[in-house]
This record gives sequence, structure tokens and C-alpha cells, in this order.
Amino acid sequence: MDAYCGDLSAELVDKEVTLNGWCRYIRDHGGKLFVDLADRTGIAQAVFDGDLLEQAKTLGREYVIRIKGLVKERDKETIDEQNPTGKFEVIVEDLIIINKAETPPFEITDEKGKFLAAEDLRLKYRYLDLRRTEMISNIVFRDKVTKLARQFFWDNGFLELETPTLVKDTYETGARPFIVPSRIKKGTFYSLPQSPQIYKQLLMIAGLDKYFQVARAFRDEDQREDRQPEFTQLDLEVSFKDESYIMSLIESLIEKILKSIMNEDIKLPFKRLQYGEAIKRYGSDKPDLRYDYEIIDITESMKKSSYNIIKRVLESGGKVKAASFQADYGKSERITKDFMLNVIEIAKGNGLKGLTWLFVENGKLKSIPEAIAGSLSNVENEIIAALKAKDGDIIIFGADLDEMLLLQALGKVRKVIGDKIGKFSSKFSFLWVVDFPLFEVDSITKKLNPSHNPFTAPFTDDIKLLEKEPEKVRGRQFDLVLNGNEIGGGAVRINNADLQLKILNMIGMQEEEALNTFGFLINALKFGAPEDIGFAIGLDRFVTILKEKQSIRDFILFPKTKSFESPIDGSPTKIEDKRLLEDYKMKRVEQ
Repeated sequence: MDAYCGDLSAELVDKEVTLNGWCRYIRDHGGKLFVDLADRTGIAQAVFDGDLLEQAKTLGREYVIRIKGLVKERDKETIDEQNPTGKFEVIVEDLIIINKAETPPFEITDEKGKFLAAEDLRLKYRYLDLRRTEMISNIVFRDKVTKLARQFFWDNGFLELETPTLVKDTYETGARPFIVPSRIKKGTFYSLPQSPQIYKQLLMIAGLDKYFQVARAFRDEDQREDRQPEFTQLDLEVSFKDESYIMSLIESLIEKILKSIMNEDIKLPFKRLQYGEAIKRYGSDKPDLRYDYEIIDITESMKKSSYNIIKRVLESGGKVKAASFQADYGKSERITKDFMLNVIEIAKGNGLKGLTWLFVENGKLKSIPEAIAGSLSNVENEIIAALKAKDGDIIIFGADLDEMLLLQALGKVRKVIGDKIGKFSSKFSFLWVVDFPLFEVDSITKKLNPSHNPFTAPFTDDIKLLEKEPEKVRGRQFDLVLNGNEIGGGAVRINNADLQLKILNMIGMQEEEALNTFGFLINALKFGAPEDIGFAIGLDRFVTILKEKQSIRDFILFPKTKSFESPIDGSPTKIEDKRLLEDYKMKRVEQ
């Protein structure tokens, strides 16, 4: 019978099987030769002796072979407890060498202590890297999540519908699109979709009231760590529903994924936190709530201190914010002086001019140098009490005239220290962040920008503020956060043509430009647009976090590098000048 390598079990003992796979490891024991035969399900030990021994000795690493033989139990002393099939082996009766292989440029291994080749090399030979057990596990896990999500949406009455890949050039997300020239209509261009946003709204207007799609999205963003120019979303849109419906639906989906695939239980409903409260308490609109470590305002206490650097900021109207961390300082090797000096640089990199850190010892504040703690001696009891700090805790504080900058810088520091300490209250912490401002205001130009996208509906009660106090308008949008990472976002859509045009005007688009860019949507809104709400989960990041991995590249079959290049095929590449001119009537301009 045909079988996979991972199928070996007690039920197959003394039965003949045919296996196909790659020769991962070969061990010659004189009268017998052992081959670890690998496929995507696992590794099976194949034993060659007798008449097949000489042929088996011609095998090399990663040769592709087919074997036929009897499944037997291994001798007790040869059982491999680390391998799920380690109690069994195949005594080979027939061998076919399907193809030879050159020596791989790196060892295909997952074993701890083994050298793992550099990522760029593994991406160049991705088809070899994908043979690794760890990579196969990642890809299979992603498949299980996608399959379950599809079935979940079907069971809830959704239609899986495909939106276009070649679309009109718009800037709905604020990121740059990838541009595709048209050969047929010279001098014109398509763009690749940054999301299915507008088209799924059109589907709601069409009456297809429950849509979902495993959608590809493309964004020509600046190079950033662990970002990809193309990615996958679990995308959905629904008519005649509100935020509570979508949140409950997504919670049920995630509960099902974690229970069915990972046997993990989670508590429903997820916590909810208003945007303003999240910024005030945690310095982030995507706080990691696996640890507390709230940011506290200690401005009034610091006014009474003799810490001159801070007092100068306070005299100019600034604020002082602080946080305390259960770091076991002096006992744990995780939080050291050098680590805290690096944290200070992280704070500076996020716009803060400086950051002070102290630790608590015998109920008193201590610092390096000691003079800092000395300048706080008359307020140290107040500070320790306000932060509920105990011996061994680390305290950080910063001061700035810009309260938002101060909070967000401390939020970055909170995440770095919290992750380093590693005292998590749970494996997964899900959180809804709600009531975002509809607009972000540029601190220099004062220009309004959409905080999410320009199609998000404002709260009805806030529409009256659009004219004179737009910065106070709340958008009906919400983000889903997992362990300090935004994994999804949704919003109620504008379904009124006049309001949609007004919002576009407010973010700087004149009516002519707005109609030229989004006229097809605005016109559609005039033909009976229903109440409309949508959501999307970033699939790549979601599965990465669930598997407690660091890089989304480990869950994408053929990812780009940090510089958005593809080592496997060398893209992006130049196109011949002749082809550009003949097919697209374009000429290269050398910069």
C-alpha cells in the first residue's frame, strides 16, 4: 500500500508499504545501511541489507527514492523517542532511485544545537528550506487555520467571492500602490490592490450581504523589519450589522481556531479598551496585556523634587510619566545596567530627549549614578506608593512638553522591558481597541489625515463636530490586538455619498480630485447603499504569533527579504529598454 513516512504505526507492522521521499541522513553500519527517509509528514527509517546493500550505498543526501518493504518494530535499544515513527522501520525489499541530488548548500535540519544557515541563503534555496520539519509544520499549520476559517464563514452564511487584482490607482490606505502599465491602452496604469476595501463595499451595495475572501494585498511601503510587500488577509464584509456582531463573530472564529487546532482555551468576550484609555495607561494603541505595568502620571510629585532637569521641563508646562516593572533587579540576569542603557537609547529613538531609570532596594529608590535617587529623596515614598513598587522593581520615568510623544515613547519602552522580563499572565492576550479618532492631525502642517481609511463612518453624535472640531470626531473603527501586535482591524463604512465626499474634502481632496479618484464608489453610494461593516485579519502575522515565532517570513512560502528582494528568482529585475518602448511606449530615465 502507498503510505507517507509519517504513517508508520503499530497498525502497519508486518504489512508491505511503498514510501516516496528524500534521503535525509544515511548511516552505513557495515552489513546494514540505514536511511532516514523524509517527506512532508515525517521521517521513516529505511533498512537496506542483502542484495540491496550495494545499490543503497550509491545513495546521497536528498536523493529522491521510492522504497517498498515490510514495516517492523525496532529493537528496544534502537527506538528513537524523539521521532513519532521512532518505534518502527521499513525493511526494504525494492529500491528505485527517482532522482539524484547535488550536495545541498546547507544542512536541512531542525535539531537543537545544529547550525542553521543564514536566512538569505535559505531564501535563495527556499525549496530546500521548505523541506525542514519546522518549516513544513509552519505551512501545514497555516493551511489548517485557513481551511477552518473558510468552513467557519461558510457555516455562518458567507459567500467566498473574489475581488479584482488589477484595479484603479487609489490611495485608500495611505501606502503607495504597486503600479502596472497597460500594454493595450498605452500611457495608462492599473495598480495592485492594497486591500479589497472599495470592491467589497460595492458587493454590499450589490446585495451580496455576507462576503469573505482569503485575499492577497500589495503595498509598496518603505523597508521595515518583518514587513512584506505582498501579504494575505482573512477579509470579510457584512450588511445590516454593527460592531458587536463582527466582534462576536471574530471571537467565535478565533476560539474555534485555538480549540480545534491547538487545544487552547480562551476566555470570551475579549477585553475592550478605548483608544484614549489605551494611550493613557499603556502608551500604545496596541498594548500587550499579558503584563500590567501601567504608565502613571507623577507630575505633581516631581514638582516637589530637586531633580533640576525634570523641573525645567515642568516649569515649561511639561508632564512626567512613570512605570514600574517586576524585574528582580540584582537577582535576575535579564535586566542589567547595560540593558537599561540600551532602553534609554530606544526612548531617544522614539523622540524622547531622555529617560531615567531607578530600582527599589530595601524600600528606597536607588540609581546609577546615586545622585539621581538623591534628588528624589523627599518624594521617593510618594513615587514608590503611586507605582506600587516593591524591592527589585525597576522604575522608569520621562518628561516632555509633548504628552502624546512622551506616552508613546514610554509605551515602546514598556513593551521592550515587559517582553525581556517575560512574566506573562497568559499565553495569548486578545484585546479590542475601540473609539479611535476619525482623523490624525499633522503636528506641523495641521492637515487632517484619516487614522484608518477615508471610508470609515464617524459616530452619529460626532458628525456635528466635523466643521469646527474635527479632531474630536470618533470613528466607528476597532482593532484586534494579540500580545501587543495589531492582527486585525475593522470599521463601519460610510454609506452616504454626501458624507463620503465631505470626508474626502476634509483630508485635502478637492471635489474634482475626489470624484476623479473615487467617483465610482461615490456614485454607487447613491443607489441604495446598506449599512455596511467590515473586518480583516492579517493571516501571516496571526499564525506567526499563534505559533510563538518571530518572523512572518517563516509562514510565507516564498517571502521577500527585509529589502523586499526575492533571492530565489532575483526580482525585482530590470526590463529591456526595447521591450519597454515597444510594448508600453515607455523610456527609462536614469537617475
